[in-house]
Amino acid sequence: MDVKELRKMADLTQFELAQQCGISRMKLSLVECQQIELSPEEEAEVRSVLFAAIKTRAAKIQGLLSGRERERAAV
Repeated sequence: MDVKELRKMADLTQFELAQQCGISRMKLSLVECQQIELSPEEEAEVRSVLFAAIKTRAAKIQGLLSGRERERAAV
């Protein structure tokens, strides 16, 4: 799992992700640099937080795009 790439897709800072997952920012940084690995429980929590944030962000983007399509159709 590429935590850094997924974190950026979720538009979260290291601090925000670490805080939401209950791990330290330093530990998250070491994971992103592939110097350490998370425990299975920590990885599951990181995945859960990231995927939820990405899903929310995707829904917002879809809403914006749908609004633009409706505006074009009305013209």
